[in-house]
Amino acid sequence: MSKTDYAAEIFNSSSLHLDIVDEFIAIAQSKLNSATSEFARDSLTDLLSGLTAQRETYRAVLATVQPITALAA
Repeated sequence: MSKTDYAAEIFNSSSLHLDIVDEFIAIAQSKLNSATSEFARDSLTDLLSGLTAQRETYRAVLATVQPITALAA
């Protein structure tokens, strides 16, 4: 597998993971907005904190993976 192939796989996988994390964040935020239990709110807030950190990690990976067209040159 070439560097271009690896870069494409990393980019595609990270993009997919980022989409899933974003969707999960939206679900967790929606549940947090409707939660009445303080315990549930605290738990969901902690979950959102971890998901936000994961989102930033995937964004950093996507920012560092060179565009596929640049690697192909």
